[in-house]
Amino acid sequence: MKRYIQNLFQLILSPGNGWEDIAKGNDNPDSLAARGFYPLIAVVGLSVFFEMLYKSDCTFIGQFLKGIVEFMMFFVSYFIGTFVLSLFISSSVGGKVNEKRNKTFVLYSLGLLSFISILVNCLPVTTVVLFFLPIYVAIIMWKGTAYMGVVPGKEGEFMLIAIPGIIIPPYILLFLFSLLLPS
Repeated sequence: MKRYIQNLFQLILSPGNGWEDIAKGNDNPDSLAARGFYPLIAVVGLSVFFEMLYKSDCTFIGQFLKGIVEFMMFFVSYFIGTFVLSLFISSSVGGKVNEKRNKTFVLYSLGLLSFISILVNCLPVTTVVLFFLPIYVAIIMWKGTAYMGVVPGKEGEFMLIAIPGIIIPPYILLFLFSLLLPS
């Protein structure tokens, strides 16, 4: 988990160098998920309990259910993102789809979105700036086009697949799962 978190911080501070280091690390995505991503999204699920410190209308059961929803939105989004990239990016990468890199790219992109969720859950005042942070995640993803082997000139096409395939699903799933929660 330590290496995964370090790489996430490096992506935040220096996206280009971060993707280079991830490429050099050549980690197994299944191990990366088990030792880094899944524990991180578990922390996201637990971070909802911080709201009980500053919101008076929170109940333990309500927060518990919200934590499950936040965990599941990222868990399911990992599989959606991997599926979307595998299915649609072949023309962007010259027909050479690298499943290992696809999974790793999705894991780190969703990890960045997980950090945003932790911030939103832990801060008593949700500022408008936090809602624009997924745009920065998109910029970090754009810097990862070289890591993904995107053909020069096809970066825009790749991003038109990556943004709806990776960034949008967690928020759609959050909305859908939230409909199941009691008000």
